[in-house]
Amino acid sequence: MSKKNRQVDFAAELQKDHERWAYVYEYGTSDPFWEDGCNLNLIRNHIINDRRRIEESYAPRDYPAIYFKEVPPKVDQLYMARSDEIRKAAKESLARYKTDFNYRYILRHQHDFSQATKKKLCVDAVIGYATGLEHYIQTDSLVDMRRHETPETYLKSFEDCARKMQETPVEEVQISLFSFSIDEPNYDDSNEDMDEEFGGMTMM
Repeated sequence: MSKKNRQVDFAAELQKDHERWAYVYEYGTSDPFWEDGCNLNLIRNHIINDRRRIEESYAPRDYPAIYFKEVPPKVDQLYMARSDEIRKAAKESLARYKTDFNYRYILRHQHDFSQATKKKLCVDAVIGYATGLEHYIQTDSLVDMRRHETPETYLKSFEDCARKMQETPVEEVQISLFSFSIDEPNYDDSNEDMDEEFGGMTMM
């Protein structure tokens, strides 16, 4: 073994990559853009590369035991682990979004602002978290649905956006008849209660 290659424990690297492949195959990753199949095949390439380095660094009689572990098969690039769990969690998250107090407030008052103000407040982008998830569910886009398995980040975005809408100076608000057309959630008995909850500013 050369002095340079001796600095890297290729057997340990190969062991680590085999374990990583097995974990991703069963549990998946949190990659927001690429399916598990893509990541699995990338790890498989690492395994093949680890084996090649062992072949270059050791005599055959000295190959470590992990070298003889079978190389994992290629998988479909679109393979996703826990697909049923992801679908279930996405539907639950969407239900929480649609009944969220802050999200309902944003929908109700989104037309009370100019396009420039809406852009500044990220109103359309925040609404898109919910409408986007609904689209992902309809198209069975698992990698996109997986981003919503933990909905708290998006719920916090609803809260922040609603607060900024409330804090917008009155002179920037343009009351729209659309404000009167969105039904309030069943758990809220009055429009006044909603406005009081957000600090008393009346938007109607």
